[in-house]
Amino acid sequence: MKSVKLGTGLAFWGDSLRPAIDMVERADIQYLCCDHLAELTMSILSKQKSRKPDLGYTTDIIPFLRGVLPKCHERGIKIISNAGGSNPEACAEKVIELCRELGLHGMKVATVTGDDIMDRVDGLLADGIEFANTDTGQQLADIRDKVTQANVYTGCDGIVEALEQGADIVICGRVTDAALYLGPMRHELGWAADDWQSLGAGTGVAHCIECGGQASGGLYSGGWQDMNNLSSLGYPVTEVFENGEATLSKTPQTGGSVTVGTVSEQLVYEVLDPANYLTADVVSDVSQIKLDQVGPDQVHIHNVKGKPAPATLKVNMGYRAGFVGETQFTYTWPDAIKKAKAGLQFLNERLEQVNFKSSATRVEYVGHNSMWGPEVSDPPEDPDIEEIVVRFAARCPTKEEAQKVFTESVPLYNNGPAGASGIGTRPPIKELYGIWPCLIPRELITIKTTVTRVTP
Repeated sequence: MKSVKLGTGLAFWGDSLRPAIDMVERADIQYLCCDHLAELTMSILSKQKSRKPDLGYTTDIIPFLRGVLPKCHERGIKIISNAGGSNPEACAEKVIELCRELGLHGMKVATVTGDDIMDRVDGLLADGIEFANTDTGQQLADIRDKVTQANVYTGCDGIVEALEQGADIVICGRVTDAALYLGPMRHELGWAADDWQSLGAGTGVAHCIECGGQASGGLYSGGWQDMNNLSSLGYPVTEVFENGEATLSKTPQTGGSVTVGTVSEQLVYEVLDPANYLTADVVSDVSQIKLDQVGPDQVHIHNVKGKPAPATLKVNMGYRAGFVGETQFTYTWPDAIKKAKAGLQFLNERLEQVNFKSSATRVEYVGHNSMWGPEVSDPPEDPDIEEIVVRFAARCPTKEEAQKVFTESVPLYNNGPAGASGIGTRPPIKELYGIWPCLIPRELITIKTTVTRVTP
């Protein structure tokens, strides 16, 4: 039976390069699929591009390719990446420069664009596309002047076209994570763009492997204590067959483990309705999926169904959402908790005296409720608790307001309760970005694929 062998190279911007290098040296793969993007990443990249037009892509793609490209070229492994982010064209230019530097002339580098609709937003609004927030129903007009980027989650059509034109490296913008894998599946296995059953099965498989080490033992809550050699974790290597079934393994001689348990934990990540996992290419039904342990570090995936693709595509918009002002301080025994609470009262009174403005504040007792927030009560006022670290943060409308938080906390050293420490130096003021999820009819999006041959 015809099959294609896919390797998971990266799972996020900043991911370790070592698993991919190990993979191209040791694993039997035809494609190295690399995900660099998250929702917030697009806002960060668009901000970079606004400051410098030749940026806007994830710069880790260059050291990544420097580490894997010679071996991929030698073995005929193709690379598919969404490192293009907000600027696929600039990213492709840098990749071509690297190919020339490495002497890899004749390679074909493709760019897939069409996901960026920032310059079309106002026209689309005028045409009746509401872009209402899918979580809250709020209208885009409420924050339109703050929007910094608007990218559509597109499917694998552009990747398929690039591969059909012989591309060795495909650089995309904001395609879906699953599309990075579904593209080579369609190309190699001959699946049609409306073969919903095959596309649904392929998407289910792609979802199991798109987050890298999470499928091979990373973050495993079902037995992380017994997981072997996590510091050298191997990433997924997956053989997908033309009937939509697949066998998931990992790079030989690496840490971690591929089991029904590890794959199951990744499977339920971000799916919402298992019977209707919505993607740009297809609606995947993983509600009746079968996972079978067929060997050491080998899980067979089957019985995933597919349904027609949604009429709309998801749009990821980012918008400026203010600034965060923060400070952190520590109190030690005796009466650490009482002193910390008195220090917070001191800070709040100081902020009130300078007419501090914020839309939200947060108090964290580090190690006690930093993750759980108000779901966990404040620590008890036990006089024998050795120490407590307090973080105070506020969402502010301007940088000037945000700066007040640290400024008014510094007097805790001399003027507040006895024994404050750890306030340190002024932290940089961080701008906040909000995510605005919305929808657009798919027929309004046109994907463009451009292939460039590397010449001396």
